[in-house]
Amino acid sequence: MVSRTLALLFIVLSMAACSIAQACKASEITIGVIGANGDSFRGLAAQDFAAAVQKKTVAVKSLTFDDGPRRVLFVVEFGKHLPAESRRVAVELLQGVMDAGRPQDSFALVIARGPGQGVKFGEDRSKLVQALDQAGDSNGGKDAGLGVLDAVMEGIESFGDPQSGDAIVVIAADMEKNHKANAKTVAKALDQHHIRMFGLALGPVTARSSVAGGSITSTTSQGLAWTKPLVGAINYDTGDENFFPLTTNSGGLVLVVINGAASGSVNMDNVRARHDVRQKGVSIFNMVASFYRMQVEPPQLAHPEGWTLNINEEIRKHAPPMFILYPRDLGPC
Repeated sequence: MVSRTLALLFIVLSMAACSIAQACKASEITIGVIGANGDSFRGLAAQDFAAAVQKKTVAVKSLTFDDGPRRVLFVVEFGKHLPAESRRVAVELLQGVMDAGRPQDSFALVIARGPGQGVKFGEDRSKLVQALDQAGDSNGGKDAGLGVLDAVMEGIESFGDPQSGDAIVVIAADMEKNHKANAKTVAKALDQHHIRMFGLALGPVTARSSVAGGSITSTTSQGLAWTKPLVGAINYDTGDENFFPLTTNSGGLVLVVINGAASGSVNMDNVRARHDVRQKGVSIFNMVASFYRMQVEPPQLAHPEGWTLNINEEIRKHAPPMFILYPRDLGPC
């Protein structure tokens, strides 16, 4: 009787162990591989990537290109505290993203630190710009409405069940003055709901990464920012400190549109300036619209760990510069 009980217990424990192993067997990660203009690279295969965590190889099992329908939530800071020119920039950025959108894509809006009503998924996309115009005409208080991170948290709930490629695009000067949310709670919610965050910053951004080893952003002439090892480079330590890690660690990116310390204000009466601003919105949408779904098999992890993902050197030698957007932590097994 005792031997039968022990045998049964052994079987139960074995099944549990197999179940855990299967749960950790493979994870799907959203990977963006982009060029200097924000366009996605196509045609890559699983064997073109090398991944590791704690010097242990992360096996890349499969790779599938995904350019299906997208749900994109805008969180736009639009209070009277912002200069009028910054609000004009925000409208052009939003319009740039929507102009690049396809008929199958759906957009929504939450207004932060300003008056006015948002727009839900499924409503006519023309209502988004109308909502910002109405907020601009309103006599709402200087810091009325939700903080930017508060608005992000509210917007996350509007997605409902996750869908492939869900993304939030934050258009804001900074992420301060929130009532409930903070960077930690937002990062956790983004991870739980499988949402990537992208940013279009209306002010300077601290380019310090929370990723182990340290990295900074650099910016191309097209306004595209990426991360690189912190070696022999300037470390920008002014501006909002949450924009960069929240976007980068979720698998997204932040582009600095207005950096007063570096280039002064943007003159939106200038046709070229308006075009350049709108193109940054187009670049962001290109990153949102298409990516790779990567199946990875990580080593056994007791808690979330930072990992590295690179394209093989042989591919890099024969291709234009490629930059990889990916969530910076692998979950525990």
